[in-house]
Amino acid sequence: MTEATYHENKLYLPKKVRETLRLVDGDVLHIEVVEKGTAKLYVVRRNNATKSILEKLDNPPDMGKINGKLSRDEIYEDIT
Repeated sequence: MTEATYHENKLYLPKKVRETLRLVDGDVLHIEVVEKGTAKLYVVRRNNATKSILEKLDNPPDMGKINGKLSRDEIYEDIT
């Protein structure tokens, strides 16, 4: 068993616990109160999809150039 410190409305987990749980930025900890004085802690992993999408928007991949102009028919071509 390991101790965590509650100080100034924050819960501080020891480094060993964070490493064992493999916590990373963005992970969410769900705490279920089982009974008075007893709780269960669950780690919910965040995927990096949102971060990846935001990075793509900041640095979009080079999709090449279109030479000339596209006609209205080319832009709205029927692909059905």
